[in-house]
Amino acid sequence: MMGAMSVLQEALGGAAVVVEVPRAGVPDWIAVAEVLLQEGLGAWAVPLEASDLASETLAIHGRRARVGVCGVTDAAGVRAAVELGAHFVLAPVWHPSLVEAAGGVPFIGGALTPTEVAGVLATGAGAVAITPADALGTSYARTLPPLFPDADLVPWGRLERYQVEHWRQAGAAAAVVSEVILRTGPEPDLNDVDEVARRAAAFRPLLGD
Repeated sequence: MMGAMSVLQEALGGAAVVVEVPRAGVPDWIAVAEVLLQEGLGAWAVPLEASDLASETLAIHGRRARVGVCGVTDAAGVRAAVELGAHFVLAPVWHPSLVEAAGGVPFIGGALTPTEVAGVLATGAGAVAITPADALGTSYARTLPPLFPDADLVPWGRLERYQVEHWRQAGAAAAVVSEVILRTGPEPDLNDVDEVARRAAAFRPLLGD
């Protein structure tokens, strides 16, 4: 589907893996962002709750990375993301009002079941985020994409490298990874630069050339 691919390409710039940034942010984010770029992970989804971080990231890295806003669930949230200058908007839900609020900014809305995915695609949506993609295991990763061979499906959730591989091998166009490369927790060194580099490197085989 040329229209679908153009939407996803515009949104993610061809990225196969999108890294979700924790709501609480990441200490030493500028250095961590540079590590992600060096590892080929140049597409990031920043929660709307961290709007200051999203704005800062767009200002500093907006020419080198695709910076989206995620987690919006209503039209007001979509408009806020657009006003921040987000390159794309990623939502766990889908509704025509959200697409309208996005205007010309690429919008990827969420669904989970085959019926929900079919409903979103029937509206002409260019891509669908499958979320929470980690909820139903790897068997779902193997069985859902073949049901929609011409659609751009983007699994989104707490996905380890092998899970992303399952989705991609089954036909998913890209994946949004939460709480695996960048994590949330009380440990002060949880997102240490070296640790993030190690986790990011594990995804490198999925990135292609």
